[in-house]
Amino acid sequence: MKRFLVAAIIAMPLFGMTSGYAEAPVQGTMEAFVVELKNDKEQLKAAEDVEPNQIVEYQLTYTNKSNLKIAGLTVVGPVPEGTTYVSDTANADVEANLKVSIDGGLTFEQEPVTREVVKANGEVIEKVIPSDEYTHLQWTAQSAIEGEGGKQFYRYRVRVK
Repeated sequence: MKRFLVAAIIAMPLFGMTSGYAEAPVQGTMEAFVVELKNDKEQLKAAEDVEPNQIVEYQLTYTNKSNLKIAGLTVVGPVPEGTTYVSDTANADVEANLKVSIDGGLTFEQEPVTREVVKANGEVIEKVIPSDEYTHLQWTAQSAIEGEGGKQFYRYRVRVK
């Protein structure tokens, strides 16, 4: 039913651009897995087709192809249209600062995302934006990615609408 969603996400470029002359120093891959419960244990199955209410886990792997450490890696993962981010599922295997976007990836901010709202009586209140309005997640790694094959891993989950 939603095969296009998985194929589009897997095919997205993740970091930098490569040219005919040189390979990007850090290369990323993104894999999608459907989360299934079997005997009260989670199992991940390659996401070839997804159905409403299924949980999809995206796993992003970044590999350093150069022989130098590279600091300041920033990773962005989309929350595809037709899905919502599952709160508190974003993590990384390195210390990283997580920010989220509610505007299509134009800006990123720390959680909780809030906005001032003016009530009918003129009172201004601060409203917490729910995680189902997130459009992207962004991690900024606090440690360098080691040279010659060093890797960093990031993951998060979405629910299919």
